[in-house]
Amino acid sequence: MPNVAFDGASFENEVRRVARLLWPTAEYGGAAMEDGRERDGVFITDEVVHLIECTMFRTKDKAEKDIDKLIKLSKKMAARFKTKVVRCWFITLDEPTAEQRGIASKYPDRLVALSLAQFRSKLVDSASYLSLRLEYPFGSVRDPETGRPIRILEYISQDLITPSGEMLGVEDAAKRLLDTQQNRVIILGDYGAGKSSTMREIFKSIAAGRSTSGSFKFPILLNLRDHHGQTDPTEALERHARRIALANPSHLVRAWRAGYVVLLLDGFDEIATAGWAGKTKKLRDLRWRSMELIRSFVSETPLSSGVAIAGRAHFFDSENEMTRSLGTGNTFEPLTLSEFTPEQVERYLAHKGWHDSIPGWLPTRPLLLGYLASRGLLKETLEVEVGSPPALGWHRLLDRIAEREAEIEAGLDPDTVRQLIERLASVARSSVDGLGPLTSGQIKEAFNTVCGYPPDDRGIVLLQRLPGLAVHSPEDGTRRFLDQDFAQVASAGGVYSFLLDPYNYPTDSSTWQCGLEQLGIEVLAHRCHLVDESEKRLSSAAQAASKTQDQGVLLSDILRTIHCLGFQYGGPPLFVKNALVPDLTLDNPSADLSLVEFQDVLIASLELAPEMFIARLPRFVRCDILTVVGRTGAADMPVDKFLECRYDEFVETGATTDSILQMDLPMGGKVLLTILRKIYTQRGRGRRESALYRGLDHRAQRLVADVLDLMKKEGFVIPAKVGGQVVWLPTRSPGTRVRALKILSAPHVSNDTLFQACASLA
Repeated sequence: MPNVAFDGASFENEVRRVARLLWPTAEYGGAAMEDGRERDGVFITDEVVHLIECTMFRTKDKAEKDIDKLIKLSKKMAARFKTKVVRCWFITLDEPTAEQRGIASKYPDRLVALSLAQFRSKLVDSASYLSLRLEYPFGSVRDPETGRPIRILEYISQDLITPSGEMLGVEDAAKRLLDTQQNRVIILGDYGAGKSSTMREIFKSIAAGRSTSGSFKFPILLNLRDHHGQTDPTEALERHARRIALANPSHLVRAWRAGYVVLLLDGFDEIATAGWAGKTKKLRDLRWRSMELIRSFVSETPLSSGVAIAGRAHFFDSENEMTRSLGTGNTFEPLTLSEFTPEQVERYLAHKGWHDSIPGWLPTRPLLLGYLASRGLLKETLEVEVGSPPALGWHRLLDRIAEREAEIEAGLDPDTVRQLIERLASVARSSVDGLGPLTSGQIKEAFNTVCGYPPDDRGIVLLQRLPGLAVHSPEDGTRRFLDQDFAQVASAGGVYSFLLDPYNYPTDSSTWQCGLEQLGIEVLAHRCHLVDESEKRLSSAAQAASKTQDQGVLLSDILRTIHCLGFQYGGPPLFVKNALVPDLTLDNPSADLSLVEFQDVLIASLELAPEMFIARLPRFVRCDILTVVGRTGAADMPVDKFLECRYDEFVETGATTDSILQMDLPMGGKVLLTILRKIYTQRGRGRRESALYRGLDHRAQRLVADVLDLMKKEGFVIPAKVGGQVVWLPTRSPGTRVRALKILSAPHVSNDTLFQACASLA
């Protein structure tokens, strides 16, 4: 905040506020009348009498007059307080001029001339803090191979997306945090999306801008993982100061309370008490209690100070739970950290020497891309067919990575290497996020299970460099999967092995915390489709899973795969109990799970297609369903299929489609808008072709095939086969997503060639 914002009264008030913070035992000091004259500040502590005169003027005469007043008063105070030291402070709004300093230099033992900024800096040595902080690790900005902090970061700027769709860069976010009004944000992103590196760049931007902006505020960035179990902000700040070796830790607290700090809190998901407690309410209570430190920071930080809190996007069950747990209410704006855009991926890969086509399913999280590049695996990744659907692309990627690792370690064949990765992913499912950590004992045990013998010296070398795993803690040698999608695909391999031999495969699913994400289910379905697995075989595997201990998660994975393939479960009734299912999409009209009942299950998202035959749906009893897509409310749920269930929110997809169809636009243009919305703005990695007809009347449905053909020619979509059905996927062609969002935001004035071509369809 530049000093020019002050007038005379506010300037003097600010000086007195800083004085009270510097000398807390004189908190009742302030302006005073002495010898019939008003003094700007008199602060008497146990050992020192502080006298203050303030001026916004830069003239020599004013300086001589004010300093003369100070010196005369100091002599009287020295006589009155014979056991105390008397100090005089001549505070100027801007840097003291040479003349002002010259006059003050006549009294070197008694008087100090300082600018307001210099006076504030006595609260804390911010320059030392900023220098020391840059030498301390920033969250998860670490080398995946060694686990050591990365000092020199190759950062490619990522966008932060506001709820309105506005794109902010790092410098834009830094400016918001320095604002006195719109200065509080929550930065959300998936694991490996670059949250910590973005927070580091915001920190550096605020620190670098202090000299040019005239702001007196400086950033403090806490790795929340360092403060597990702490609830008091004062204790957390002092621990942080000691960790970076800052002298006088209490000064950091003083500056924060004074409002001179932009507070950056990185990793709210890393201080939570972990564990699937089996009951929704208990799990939410655990998360709520874990966030006490953050709530205290939010409530105690002065309103004029910026606050940014970063963490994993889907850590909480809903936005309501997040705002309640963090204590942010409606005052914090959520900013979503985008993965690399197509242009950024191209730029990054070009930097790594790749200039050919890029598969549409290619992972765009910076952490995984950087890891693949550092391990020399980008070539294997990028040589998978450009038009592959995600399930096929990831399946082949894991095959090629295993092949490459087997070439290096000739003692194991590629299939064994892949099974080892999949086995470890299954073990990692015991953690809440499915990523680990994995101990060295667990890793060796997995090797023994897959290979049939303990690892020798060569096996130990392989285990130390297994693809997809990064160092979690250099101290104890634990490892962790470095990407959510990679872990999901590998975890699907464990379930696939069970499907092939359900009565002999050595799996312990009783500790698994959560069902597979949709990508894992699609990979499972793809692998089953490749070997022509039958309905009978999968139904038999489901029955075997139902007999295992705490079978809920494993059984739900198999049943969702049956649905994805469009199969009918045939066998005795099955009961899925006490599981956590992240995504249950019931949109395959040929599937039948009517002999299945979900009991006391937590379902993060349930999607029901309107044309689904109700008789083919499973039953849900006493389930907690956080989001229901495709229905308007509890009264819209089939009463004989949903009994005593609890719902958090409903998202009725038809309403938006209806509003598009009512627009004054050509029918082809309206069909394009509904398809763009479903593929580019709704949840999921693609949409079944049948879903693209949903909500349209017969006139509009006649144009869907033609619109899809035009979208394919323009590079907007790619058709793929998933479970024997056609799924339309968004592409990652440069600029395509931007074009799609522009068409959706302003269709009436769109000159886009795709929109014009669709609008001309009869």
